Amino acid sequence: MKTCQNCTPKKQHAFCNLSEDALAFMESVSISTECPRGTTFFRQGDRCDAVYILCRGRVKLTTTSSEGRTMILRVVDAGYVLGLSAILSEGVHEVTVEALEPCQVTVINRRPLMEMLQKYGEASVGAARALAQECCSGFNEVRRLALPASPAGRVARLLLDWTAEKSTPQCTKGVALPLTHEEIASMTSTSRETVTRTLSRFRRDNLITFKGVLLTVMQPDVLEHLSAC
Repeated sequence: MKTCQNCTPKKQHAFCNLSEDALAFMESVSISTECPRGTTFFRQGDRCDAVYILCRGRVKLTTTSSEGRTMILRVVDAGYVLGLSAILSEGVHEVTVEALEPCQVTVINRRPLMEMLQKYGEASVGAARALAQECCSGFNEVRRLALPASPAGRVARLLLDWTAEKSTPQCTKGVALPLTHEEIASMTSTSRETVTRTLSRFRRDNLITFKGVLLTVMQPDVLEHLSAC
């Protein structure tokens, strides 16, 4: 299992490019563990006692209403710091986090985390960057749900968001579709049947293609127009 000091290549994530001293301190106060698919790291309403740095794998963040209706807010991958806003505000977790695939996480309890942030300026900057990422993700969630005029537009926006970080104007790359049709419906506030029909129409119109589980957006301009946001 990789540790922070032997992990390569390092990316521009919150705590991935700390100095050797800061990395050594973080490793001395943290625990790295591997978790199978389906692992629940914490639940909405739980007291926040630690943060989970997602080193490998993908997880889904969900929220549940008082009536028991659950909605998937987002899917995040390696580099995301889970529970940071809750631990800094000394509050409870606002979401439930579940592994979509085998994951590796680094766990840091509240007291050593606060010591690290006070001792190492670059760690504080990393935490600020992670909080900014959360704000941007929250904006994208509101945009995805509120601005498109139709369920198809919301699905289009979700597909564009998924592929945005992994594609360039010169090259479109397939990305693994991490959710079932029912889970996509949860993220776009529609029904599973509508998602299935919408994806079938997108494929028929050559807006997207599938190769196994890999999704490629073929005509992003059309999907952008459809999402209207």
